[in-house]
Amino acid sequence: MESIVRFRHCGKLIYTFTPQQDSQSPGGDPAGTRDPAGTRSRGIRGGPAGDPAGTRGSPAGTRGGCPLCGDRLSFPLLDAPVAVTCPFSNGHETPCAFLISSRSGPTSISEQKESELHVGISNSEGVVFSYTESGVQRQQHGWEQSLTIPLVTPSNHPSPPLLPDSIVRSWDQHLETFSSQERWTADRFTEQGEFGSCCYGFALSFINEVRRSEVMEVISQHTFTLRYVLPTVHCSSKYLSLYDYILHHGYYYSTIV
Repeated sequence: MESIVRFRHCGKLIYTFTPQQDSQSPGGDPAGTRDPAGTRSRGIRGGPAGDPAGTRGSPAGTRGGCPLCGDRLSFPLLDAPVAVTCPFSNGHETPCAFLISSRSGPTSISEQKESELHVGISNSEGVVFSYTESGVQRQQHGWEQSLTIPLVTPSNHPSPPLLPDSIVRSWDQHLETFSSQERWTADRFTEQGEFGSCCYGFALSFINEVRRSEVMEVISQHTFTLRYVLPTVHCSSKYLSLYDYILHHGYYYSTIV
């Protein structure tokens, strides 16, 4: 997937795939800065007046100039393009995390699309453990474009911990022991257990087993889904909607409030 960048021009926030600025523009790596938090905008799905669907051309058709006014782009430092944070990351580089992926690719992980999702748990080295029809899989590749939910909370974090950081030292041992249990064999994949013997049940059962070992209350499937999974998928859905719009129309803009 191409990266999305955002910049200010014509009194608008403009989103596109490529930084469209003169080589003289300051700022070094304009696309390397993350989208700062706190920006308020009111979305307008479409282009200028008279063109409600937006510019109908490829992203390449707007390079070198503003897609709204046509002027060549040159930015002061504060208005330099910034990268819109992509919700997808390499699950093998995110230790001790709950991962969400899809066999159809990251563009299928959306509220607007019906797709069979697959989830797993990464160990401290980035090996992903997941439960399938073939039993527990241990994969070093294949989760490079995943939604990640870190499971270990630093001790100084203000929010209540999902799992304390003290568990990191024994994380891999916990995960190996748990994955070797008879209930996660291939022939028991369709059986219904505490959360159902599927990939989600495997991952959530592991989380709760670790929570029990730390004398913490178990977390229900409903609570975990509502508090962690749905917000993460919602974030990816918004990003994919923006990505798809730019893919078809070349750019997207919103009015600055």
